[in-house]
Amino acid sequence: MLAVILAGGKGTRMMPLTKDKPKAMVLLHGKPLLEHLICELKKAGIKRLLIVVGYKKEKIKEYFGNSYKGLPIAYAEQKKMLGTAHALLTAKSAAKDEKNFLVCYADVIPKSSDIKKVINAKGSAVMALRFEKNAQHFGIVKVFAGKVVSLVEKPNDFKGGALINVGLYRFTPEIFKILPKIRKSSRNEYELTDALKSLIDAGELNYVLMKKTVLDIGTLDDLKFYEKNH
Repeated sequence: MLAVILAGGKGTRMMPLTKDKPKAMVLLHGKPLLEHLICELKKAGIKRLLIVVGYKKEKIKEYFGNSYKGLPIAYAEQKKMLGTAHALLTAKSAAKDEKNFLVCYADVIPKSSDIKKVINAKGSAVMALRFEKNAQHFGIVKVFAGKVVSLVEKPNDFKGGALINVGLYRFTPEIFKILPKIRKSSRNEYELTDALKSLIDAGELNYVLMKKTVLDIGTLDDLKFYEKNH
């Protein structure tokens, strides 16, 4: 199976570490975040990688080249930072003929056992979820009868725990019919979240619950926490 990794982001919340390299290449325990993710993908049985690059793309290409420990790597370039849906759309030519494929973010590192669950889950579209005690800073998800029924990004009035969007998906090429229809968000970006909402409205988005710890590294504080605790 192919895994598409979205790794084009600058990572402004990780400055000054991202001044001269993309967020994907920030080190955790001496290895880039992207390398940690690729190791887990390889252990899960992924056979090929497509890395979507952008900011400081040469840093990623120089480090990984065309393969990592026998795992072939291709690249697609997001020339303008226009959001996650736009980033995934740059992978269309590489993924359009796949039966299905994974999509993940370079700064979110699930364990291989949980990645396998997403690979093997039923349904044409699958998203990974986990429980978060303080969920208001994440995409909050509601489920019913095996389907995702709602997704709300970072609601201001929410307090407490909830299921949240991990940032790991399995799609078919049908997703490339949805992405061009998405309109820009209030952040002036094309958001993958809006594509997920289209799948939810159609009753086509299944889910898998993560059982292991997922390293979700959005800020310097997150990085410091995982350095100490994992």
